[in-house]
Amino acid sequence: MGELRLGEISPDCIVFDVDGVLVKSNTSYQEVIRVLVEREWKKAGFGLDTRGYSPEMNEVLKNHGSFNDDYDIAWALLNLAFESGNEKLSEALPPPEKMGEMLAPYSGECAGWLPKLARIRFDIATVRIWGQELYAGTDEEPGQWISDRPMLTVSWKRLPLPIYIYTGRYLKEWRLAQKTLSWPDFPDERVVHIDMGIKKPSAKGLEYICGKFGHERPVYFGDTAGDKMSFDEFGRGWFAAIGDMIPDASLRFPDVKTALRAILHWGCGT
Repeated sequence: MGELRLGEISPDCIVFDVDGVLVKSNTSYQEVIRVLVEREWKKAGFGLDTRGYSPEMNEVLKNHGSFNDDYDIAWALLNLAFESGNEKLSEALPPPEKMGEMLAPYSGECAGWLPKLARIRFDIATVRIWGQELYAGTDEEPGQWISDRPMLTVSWKRLPLPIYIYTGRYLKEWRLAQKTLSWPDFPDERVVHIDMGIKKPSAKGLEYICGKFGHERPVYFGDTAGDKMSFDEFGRGWFAAIGDMIPDASLRFPDVKTALRAILHWGCGT
């Protein structure tokens, strides 16, 4: 943990990311990305001879910082594949290592810089809509969200400090997370989501929460590079990395329950 000591942490509120922190959703969202890429590549008339997404790709893209919106991953992969000029998906998608090298010079929201790397054949707004349907479900088919599981199994009211949410989800998807967490009564005013016009990486979500509710020292629990970049831009409080995707974080924990015990000396449910 470097020079930072747990005893020196004195937050006045808790801010949670959702996916990978409160809700175990890696399986559902990776499946949505895979299905989106494979389906749309095939519909475009190209050859589908490999999986459209893999855990290795996920590690590269989630560590980049520009892909907090998982549907943007599918959009980027489709356009990068199209730019290659290859019709077989196995030849069109860059290998994870090469993909990391291609994306390294760029930062910020991917919609701003991807046109420098690829001709845009697939529309971002349409891909996002299709992704939301795959995740949330339709009248005809259940969504992938039903495979999500809570990573914290206690009421938000039992936590020792004021609780807030800063998520890369849309409001409709936050509603599904509330069901997964059994938090139906969590106040809407304490949630920052994409439909408010705030997307990570950005300090705006933390600024909104602290400004609206009068906090100065948040502890922000996140699991991706976009979360860490948002906190670094904000510049106050503490960041607690959940999982193993941010190895250079000063505070790292295997799960949110362990983090709450260590930072706040609070006993969590199972």
